Amino acid sequence: MKVLSKVSSLSAPAKSAVWFVVCSVLQRGIVYITTPIFTRLLTTEQFGTYTMYNSWFSVITIVCTLNLSYNVFHRAMVKYPDDKDGYTSSMQGLTTLITLVVFSTFLIFPTAWEQALQLPDELIFCMFLEMLFAPAFYFWQTRQRFEYRYVALAAVTISMTLISTVLGVVAVWLTDYGALARIYPVMATDVIVGIFFTVLQYARGRKVFSKEYWGFALGFNLPLLPHYLSTVILNQADRVMIGQICGMDEVAIYGVAYSLAMAASLFISSVNSSLIPWTYQQLEKHDPAQTRRIGDIGLMLSTMLAAILLLVAGLGPEVMMVLGPESYQAAIWVIPPVTLSVLASMYVWLFVNVETYYEENGYVAAVSIGAAVLNVVLNLVALPVFGFVAAGWTTFASYVAMALGHAFFTKRIQDRRGEAEAYRARPMLLLAAGTTALSMGFMALYGLPLVRYAAIAALCVVAWVKRDKFKGALSTVRAAKKQPDTEGEKDA
Repeated sequence: MKVLSKVSSLSAPAKSAVWFVVCSVLQRGIVYITTPIFTRLLTTEQFGTYTMYNSWFSVITIVCTLNLSYNVFHRAMVKYPDDKDGYTSSMQGLTTLITLVVFSTFLIFPTAWEQALQLPDELIFCMFLEMLFAPAFYFWQTRQRFEYRYVALAAVTISMTLISTVLGVVAVWLTDYGALARIYPVMATDVIVGIFFTVLQYARGRKVFSKEYWGFALGFNLPLLPHYLSTVILNQADRVMIGQICGMDEVAIYGVAYSLAMAASLFISSVNSSLIPWTYQQLEKHDPAQTRRIGDIGLMLSTMLAAILLLVAGLGPEVMMVLGPESYQAAIWVIPPVTLSVLASMYVWLFVNVETYYEENGYVAAVSIGAAVLNVVLNLVALPVFGFVAAGWTTFASYVAMALGHAFFTKRIQDRRGEAEAYRARPMLLLAAGTTALSMGFMALYGLPLVRYAAIAALCVVAWVKRDKFKGALSTVRAAKKQPDTEGEKDA
């Protein structure tokens, strides 16, 4: 009750931010709670097909939607405050047109699509059917966030996750459709909800085409498309290439291990949403002391994340015993590099926050493209020789390269502008090196559980001793919400 009282006393933007995080946690929680169920009801090949479907869906989503429901949508809500409905409905028209064009290539060349995606034609058809209507929900979701309408958003998203997951469990349990039984309920839920919001938003906006709105959206997002595609390729290419080189069984095993990274990424996205405005505030002061404070807080948050990731890596065998049956146990060797990739991605976002403040988006795109290309090349070389386990290390190497690239450009940008460096290389490198060494040490101890438990206990003791420093870092970042929120309320 005390926590709820504190949340209720927050301003609308801060309250919304809290509930959006809670909503995300619940969504992810539902997915991860049911993962052990699906890994035991489906064969590894069937679960691998499901994982491959999700990977390709992420890639094709970027192509068909151009990420028009993200940053550019927020900009448009400010740019066109008197016609938000018209802009929204016109974006639906644009994404529908792009999806139909891409879908037509599948209808003309179905065999080529099946060979490229390594999926049956019925699943590819499902993918495009979902893509026709899902963007309507994405636009509605983003607008709810923009207008701080957290109640409706939380209710709809959690309900969709619950319904699709429960139906998926029932379908997999009672039928012999395998991966199709897992995918169909999700697709059907997204399509039904998407149709509702498509009709609703077209009725409100009454625009399918707008030269001005389409021109603004395409002009803003097309230059960022290489960055968006490179990011999703870096995140998904490993599973796609494992499927093509090693087989669907290995995709399933790797996918379950990688799901741990997705859970940890929730910490990054939640913290970063608060860290961005605070970082901007400090940089705006042009005070070397405040700029260096950015690095101190970033390092402390990274240390907190590293401790969590080390705990996951240390308990890798036990975690996999919960997530999957014996056939998935080889995934324990993927957990250390995948968790290390999460820490590297935290570094990436810390540097990107500084780059975007100075509007140096070209550097962001260049590094993303380079990391994606590196990941593909490394997988082509390593997967045939070392198998799916190599994908964890190639992903880690790619994220390290990405972090180093952003670190270089961030320093270059701040030096060119005569600003103090936000992040000092030495402590960040020491943390990364220490975390890497400890993770590999835990991996070496997977066959010695008692020694490993003692090491984990020692790590927990250190974390407990340093807890006040962690709390201080989080409090500093959380407090950043208050200043922008107050300004927003005055504007309203």
